Amino acid sequence: MSKKVQIWSRTISGTTHHLEVTGEIIRRFVWTVDGEEVLAKKTSDDRARLESKEHGALLVIHSGLGTPRRATYFAPGEDLAGLAGIGGIDLTPEPGSRAAAYERRVIDHPKRYALIETLGGAAGVVGGIVAAMVVAWIVARISLPDIDLPLPNLPDLPDLPLPDLPSIPWPSIPWPDLPDVQVPEWVKWVANHLKYVWPIILAFVLAQGEIKRRRKHAEASGTSVEASRPSAEKAADDDSADASDASADLTDASADTGDASAEEGQRRGL
Repeated sequence: MSKKVQIWSRTISGTTHHLEVTGEIIRRFVWTVDGEEVLAKKTSDDRARLESKEHGALLVIHSGLGTPRRATYFAPGEDLAGLAGIGGIDLTPEPGSRAAAYERRVIDHPKRYALIETLGGAAGVVGGIVAAMVVAWIVARISLPDIDLPLPNLPDLPDLPLPDLPSIPWPSIPWPDLPDVQVPEWVKWVANHLKYVWPIILAFVLAQGEIKRRRKHAEASGTSVEASRPSAEKAADDDSADASDASADLTDASADTGDASAEEGQRRGL
């Protein structure tokens, strides 16, 4: 059975970057720049980091189930802010690939994507709580044997006389009476359950950032496609536009001629 291959590519500042990823669990990454191989690497990391001193770096992200998500390029010397989900320039996935389908789903259904990611964060919290309860239930039902360890009899230590230290007369500072501030109940609830709430909030924030990334990449890709159209097609479009303008002018001229003929006929009839 052949291994699945995911391909990303994009021309950035006149340089074409091409990335090919093969495999599911242990993946092989091959990064080429203008047709020349820059780096080949094997790893099972879902956030693989490929670095080159000359050409910069790539951050390739897969899901926990091994589904390709995105490949982000960073110029030489640029901080890898993409580790936090921001920065860099996303490469374009091969049309029809799993990464392209994922990008299209994020763009077409942003609310559903944000909801799924937020529910995933909530599921992680609930799963952790359930796992802790199960472990506590198992430990509570395990009876450990009592083990008597023979400890040696240590001699009694003598009491050491401690000197009486003089008391220091500290000054009395009159502190003002602070107002009694009542914290709202929802603030208390959030503070008490912060360790359960913050993973859900983080998942929602990361989902919103991913949606913005995908929209930005889609807009940039649309602009680059328009800019890379062949000159022959652009010339054909211009000729079509000129022909349309000429037809409109002929129509206007015919209308003016008809009006002039009508006026001449009226004048002769008088």
